[in-house]
Amino acid sequence: MDTQRVALKLSDISPKFTEETLDEIVRCAGGKRCTGWKIPETNFTKGDAYLSELYRIQLTGEPAEPGRDEPLVVNVVVKTIPKNVGRRNTFRSADFFRNEANFYNVVLKELYRFQDARKPANPFKDINPCYVAYTDGVNDFVAMEDLGQYGYKTASRDKGVELADCLRCICSMARFHALSFAMKQQEPEAFERIVSQLEETYYSAALEPWHGPFMQRIVTICKEALDIECTESPDRYTANFRRDAQAFLNSPIYGMMVELANTRNRYAVITHGDCWLPNFLLRPDQVRMIDFQMVRCASPVLDLVLFVYCCTDQALRDTHYDQLLSAYYHAFAELLAELGTDPQATFPASVLAAELQQFGRFGCGIAVESIPLAQLDESDVPDLDRLEGTEPVPLDQILTVRSIGTQYGRRRLVDVLRHAYDRGYL
Repeated sequence: MDTQRVALKLSDISPKFTEETLDEIVRCAGGKRCTGWKIPETNFTKGDAYLSELYRIQLTGEPAEPGRDEPLVVNVVVKTIPKNVGRRNTFRSADFFRNEANFYNVVLKELYRFQDARKPANPFKDINPCYVAYTDGVNDFVAMEDLGQYGYKTASRDKGVELADCLRCICSMARFHALSFAMKQQEPEAFERIVSQLEETYYSAALEPWHGPFMQRIVTICKEALDIECTESPDRYTANFRRDAQAFLNSPIYGMMVELANTRNRYAVITHGDCWLPNFLLRPDQVRMIDFQMVRCASPVLDLVLFVYCCTDQALRDTHYDQLLSAYYHAFAELLAELGTDPQATFPASVLAAELQQFGRFGCGIAVESIPLAQLDESDVPDLDRLEGTEPVPLDQILTVRSIGTQYGRRRLVDVLRHAYDRGYL
């Protein structure tokens, strides 16, 4: 997470964020060298990032174009590893930064190289390359263009997304998946090389002791929500649904998530890994995807159900779920064909349906964890920089998650389980 940050010098951002870094950023932005910089007060708030700290910096640079008088202006957002060692170790920030740096430095460049060689009519451009990504486990940072200057904004994290924005996000996600799937079909060795640069940062059997007690608390809250809503609304939630939902909540959910996230079958692609609303920047005409710290190779359905179950409400799913699936598949198949791979031969619509049956439960596990967290007020978000010492602190001792106090919040969770039950995913 992030408290408001105002840096006074470059080393306040990172000891490795130097004047040479500024020159590199300006060159990436089309200039020759950096001639000046300033760090304004940021408007990032607590909760913008659990694993990192965020800064804004504005650079001026010597333009590359001959005869241009005005300086080049480059607005940058820099995401850095936390300075507080206890916070850094508690949230294993080094693992996440290493994964994201590898994504930007290796994976995304290779995906765009593959795409550029095939010249699709409508190429995927919804992920901006970063200017610089550096990682050593202590001084890590990722420097990106500040998209806020172009009118991009994040949607609310505690309310469902509107249909139009939902469709745009889903189509962007589908096209991202199609790009790596096409590479997998046409350049399988190159695909395996870039996948080898990624690591599972969240769902691993080795991490269960770190995650387990916190998950137990979250599941208890979800059971409370299920009991309240099923008792108060028996017409809305049937006895059979309640029985199966209770069985799901009593099962080893984290172990299930580990299995699903680490299953790589013939349809696995490079997935975002954390594609809920705060990681989509929106403006009326375009979408941008950000934050690739949890990127992995897995079923594309993992991203799809994560987004649908964390970012939509039951009314939208009741009315438009099949439309969302159709839009996803159409966008996926369209780019796949433009890249030179036959979607009917390699990934027909029937495969998407089968993947949903196999991996749809993943969305329930994500919802169990994320929906209670999304109900937090800013006052509930702890100041992680007050952690003392260097040893990691168990998650359940840091993130104080309370019972969901509103019917709206409880139903957001229970309706996810009901939808999955109705669709046969649960």
